[in-house]
Amino acid sequence: MRDIHPDNSCKECAVKSSTVFNLNEEELDILCNKSTEIKFQKREKIIKQGTFTQNIVFIKSGIIKVHLTGPVNKDEILKIDKGPVFIGVPDVFANKIHTYSVTALDDTIACFIEFSGYKYLIQNNGKFALEIINTMSKGIVSHYKYCVNKMQKQLIASFSEALLYFSEYIFEKDEFQIPLTRVEFGEYIGTTRETITKIIHDFTVDNIIEVDGKNIKILNKKVLKKISAAG
Repeated sequence: MRDIHPDNSCKECAVKSSTVFNLNEEELDILCNKSTEIKFQKREKIIKQGTFTQNIVFIKSGIIKVHLTGPVNKDEILKIDKGPVFIGVPDVFANKIHTYSVTALDDTIACFIEFSGYKYLIQNNGKFALEIINTMSKGIVSHYKYCVNKMQKQLIASFSEALLYFSEYIFEKDEFQIPLTRVEFGEYIGTTRETITKIIHDFTVDNIIEVDGKNIKILNKKVLKKISAAG
């Protein structure tokens, strides 16, 4: 049975978004009273494409993938991210249904915040609203860059960039376990499982990385950065 905590206290939460620090005690109470904490296991959907938008979701901890099924019924990974981060904000304000899915890539804790409470805070706290805009803007600009790189870079450069992203942002270390299958890794950089397998083999032979199942150890980050930058 899923672990649900309807009475979790935002005030005592150790992991907070930077936006929360702009709320006073009364506003924080509103946020807490409108929030429900849910724990998701690896591979569970947190948001499902095509369902009604009712909540803002704050990922407290865990790694997630944002993905969208296109017109030919093919899944595309739009983004890999980790908590703490808000997800689903644009959809709640712009659409009646979610235009994409969000899936947990490892055990994840998420807070579901009722839209009415979130909207009230944005309407009545300018600093809170401004921080939301700043956060969303940075995310959009970053995603534009990712989309262009995915279309224009060679596959080995995109693969290198993805490994650096996992190393420097997601895990913050040079040895980690890839949270994606090879099919998903292909979806992430725009290629096939077979091509991912070949690139991994070539990088291993060249002593750029060391691979043991899903565990990857970066042996030569300098070369990896050169390949990524070369495009």
